[in-house]
Amino acid sequence: MSWLKIVVTLCLTASLGLGALGEAPRYGGTLIIGLGTDIPIFDAVYCSGIPNLGIIHLVSQGLTVINPTGGEPKVLPGLAVAWEQSSDDPRVWIFHLRQGVKFHDGTPFNAEAVKFNIERMIDPATGALARSSFAMIQAVEVVDEYTVKIITDVPFAALPAQLAYAPLAMDSPTQVQKLGNKNYYTDPKGTGPFKFVHHIRGQEVLLVANEEYWDGRPYLDAIRVKPIPDTASRLMALEAGDIHVAYHVPPRDAKRYIEHPELGITVLTPPPQRRMFIGLNVQWGPFKDVRVRQALNYAVDKEAIVENIFMGLTKPMDSPLPPTSLCYVPAKYYEYNPGEAKRLLAEAGYPDGFEVTLYYGPGRYLLDTEVVEAVQAYLAQVGIKVKVVPLEWAAFQAKLRKSLEETDVQMFFIGWGLPTLDPELGIGPFSKNAWPPGLNSMFYFNPEVEELIVQQRAATDPSQRCQIVRKIQELVMEDAPFIALYYEPQIHAVRNEVRDLVISVTEQIDELRIRYTWLEK
Repeated sequence: MSWLKIVVTLCLTASLGLGALGEAPRYGGTLIIGLGTDIPIFDAVYCSGIPNLGIIHLVSQGLTVINPTGGEPKVLPGLAVAWEQSSDDPRVWIFHLRQGVKFHDGTPFNAEAVKFNIERMIDPATGALARSSFAMIQAVEVVDEYTVKIITDVPFAALPAQLAYAPLAMDSPTQVQKLGNKNYYTDPKGTGPFKFVHHIRGQEVLLVANEEYWDGRPYLDAIRVKPIPDTASRLMALEAGDIHVAYHVPPRDAKRYIEHPELGITVLTPPPQRRMFIGLNVQWGPFKDVRVRQALNYAVDKEAIVENIFMGLTKPMDSPLPPTSLCYVPAKYYEYNPGEAKRLLAEAGYPDGFEVTLYYGPGRYLLDTEVVEAVQAYLAQVGIKVKVVPLEWAAFQAKLRKSLEETDVQMFFIGWGLPTLDPELGIGPFSKNAWPPGLNSMFYFNPEVEELIVQQRAATDPSQRCQIVRKIQELVMEDAPFIALYYEPQIHAVRNEVRDLVISVTEQIDELRIRYTWLEK
């Protein structure tokens, strides 16, 4: 069996965790995780990046959880144990909460806490990055101590999945009110299996076991998360045993680990679900013209990037949704055609091209520097001179959050995951409601797309909803508010002494299963 087939096989088992038959779990030890970037801020409301949010969720949990295998049922109980949609009014959902749970500061988790956290998310004054992702929520009502009613603007069948989206974590209302929205990150208090100790920027995040966790004390004593942007350094640390888990492993190294089991490292490859693209500020200069945006898509050879950089472990991006999403269709693929790119540029009035600046955060994504350099070279061949500006991840994110009046961003390299596996989260950011401080840093707006986003939320028939979502995919790809590149391969590596670790199809460490993770030595 070739190494590629082995990796594909591992795709099917990556979410099942690691474990040795017959060995009894043991308490103790510190799990050390190497990420490509530092966590910008330890507050899900203001944080971005699914791996980062996944670490936050070990402290502050969600009401629901996406099945880590991506299988059925899609949505699992978290801090909510059951839910139902009202038969009298389908805009109303009733959630029944887990009882006897406390936040790390002793505050009870109850319906009032849920109401507080959802209202914090949707309040414009909060400035939450993902506020538009919960724009369908009109009101939250407390029914009793452990029952909460959530009312949406239209019937929204995907609400349980949407509530699993990592930015909506349950935090202690007492602590948020004590520290304030903007300072809560300094000492967060959640309900999770681990407690926050400190975040030394650029060095580490330290979490310790919650002795009073509602599902029992974790086997691990602590978790350290270290930002190691340089891929080679991250893998050296993994091989030396200085870290146990490394995110974003290049295919060539994954191949080496698979072919050399004596290294004691296992490769995990959940299915690709992150859309990688070059965002274009469609309100800026040349990018106001759709012909220019389409030209840039034709100018980049996505197949070559997939084959030469990622060894064929993924495919070019052909939709604003990933193949793992409900309602995904291959809507439009821009084949490599530099001649067509030049024709469109000339037709739009740029026969000699133009100059543009591209921002990115090195280390955040798999082989991101190699990809950016490849895109830069392809665009140069059609006359587009790209100045590449690397930024530390937090600074990069801060730049993307600026309003249209303040921004100087023209192009940026980014990836959008789909941790709910539902199209709402994939297409919602293309709404004008998601303009910064939301995720739509392209400042994209199409009135037809806007209307269809609302329509798909209200669709009660799954096939009808998918028809609407298909049209959205086609319109967005035609409008080309980005250079569509590829779906990022999810390749992670774990030392064999780590047992029962689950990295979900959503790219997050599973917040429920981490309580059972243990170290053999």
